[in-house]
Order: sequence, then structure tokens, then C-alpha cells
Amino acid sequence: MVSGDRARSPATMAPSARNISADEMLIRSWLHNRSDNTRDAYGRDARAFLAFTGKTLGEVVLADLQLWFDSLECADATRRRKLAAIKSLLSFGVRLGMLPSDVGAAFRMERGRDTLHERILTQEDVARMIDGEDDPRKRAFLRVLYVMGLRLREACGLTWRSMTRRQQGGIATVHGKGGKTRSVLVPAKLWKELVALRVDNRPDGPVVPGHDGGPLHAKAGDRIVKRAAKRAGLSPAVSAHWLRHACASHAQDRGAPPHVVQATLGHASLATTTRYSHVREGDGAGKYLDP
Repeated sequence: MVSGDRARSPATMAPSARNISADEMLIRSWLHNRSDNTRDAYGRDARAFLAFTGKTLGEVVLADLQLWFDSLECADATRRRKLAAIKSLLSFGVRLGMLPSDVGAAFRMERGRDTLHERILTQEDVARMIDGEDDPRKRAFLRVLYVMGLRLREACGLTWRSMTRRQQGGIATVHGKGGKTRSVLVPAKLWKELVALRVDNRPDGPVVPGHDGGPLHAKAGDRIVKRAAKRAGLSPAVSAHWLRHACASHAQDRGAPPHVVQATLGHASLATTTRYSHVREGDGAGKYLDP
């Protein structure tokens, strides 16, 4: 009779069980030391891909990757992000010697159309969103997203431990994408609004609390933005990230140096920041040339 320990040992497990376990170990190694958001999103992508193919990662071929990609019913940018995640996982597995070949390296696709201009709100749009919000807590949250250029989860995760008072306003220490930390200026007017929302002196208390005084959930924050956009007569597609885009665009329109905006938003590349220096109506290179 086989003992319980031996029955559970890798040597006596069915091949499919051993392979699935190896895939999960690879996924966990690949996600190690990434941000919570990245682990959640990439982990879902990887496991959904495996469920779609019905194969182990070592058995996947290029046709599987192509079929899976063609089956995705989501925005083009989301499809590309999911593909990039799977390609990254496959190449990581090859580098570790856990996969026989990098089938994702052969996957080629056209460059996506740049739709950034479609997600730029005017300063008037933003003003209508903020001014139309009567609740001081929600209005402050909208201003945090716009004035500080924070991502949704960064804004929801701000605590008073992260905030440092200055003579004029303050500084927020923001823990952002990829585990990177940056310092973001909090103008005096916004600082005053945030202090008015504070209900106690707990350092771990949320800077913008939820309706119950606890941390503001990301889904609740998204609803605040969606409802503000609807009241302002804007597209249902408007999200918190549109306010971050607007921060980058409007700051540069008003003369902020790109490297300052880059530091505020935490962009890894200055090229990302300068994408928001969009051409204004009636402006162009010819305007600055001699006739």
C-alpha cells in the first residue's frame, strides 16, 4: 500500500498535475515583487490564457496565442496589455529554463492607433466636473486626481502618514506603479480642503475617506468620477485616468516644464509626458516661421 506522503510526492503525481503545479510556480515567480495591481491583473491574464488553451505553458504553440488574442472582446489597448503580459510570462519561463521555446517572440501585430487626443478633457470640462459636485469629500477627491495627477488607486490609498505639511500646502509621498515612490506637491488650497475632511489624528487615516470614514474603495472612487462626468455632460467613458491625462496636458499648456510634470505623474520616460503636449487649435509650426 502506498503511504500518504508518497502518494502526494511529485514522483507519483500524474503528469498533468505536475505540469499545472509547475505553471503556477512559474506564474508566481514571474509576478514576484510586482505591485498589487500588476499581480492581480497579470495573474488573471495568465490563468485565463491557460484556461482558454487547455494546455500547459510548455505545450503552448504560436497558434494558441493567436487564437486566444483573436478571441478577446475588449478595447484594443486592453487586448495589447493582455498580450504583453503573456509574452512577458513566456519569455520569463524561457530565461529560467522552464519552457522549451519562446513562442510569443514570433507574435507580431501592427502598432495601435494613438487615441490619446480622444481622452483629453478641456480645462472647462474639468471645471464643470469639480464645480458640479456639492459633496466636499467627493469634490476634494476629484481635485486630488486632477491637481496631483494621481492614479485612482494612488488617490484612494493616500493616508495622512504620507502627508508632510509645508509653509504653503504640503508634500504627499505617493507609492505608485511598479513599487516606485515619488513626492507630489499639494497646493495650499487643496491641502486646506483635505484637512477639513480629517476626522481624527490617526496617521493611517485616509486622506480622502469613504462615506463611512474608512478608506475609499477604488470602485467608489470610480463612481464619483463617472457621476461628475455625467453631470457635466461628458462622455460615459470618462474615468479617473482622464483627469490624470488632463493634469499632464493642462500643466504643460500653462508652461510647466515637462520634467516637472514627469516627476509629478511618475512617468518612467519623458517621452510619455511629452505626448500630452498636444497641438492647440490654430497653432502649428508654420506660425513660428518667417513668410
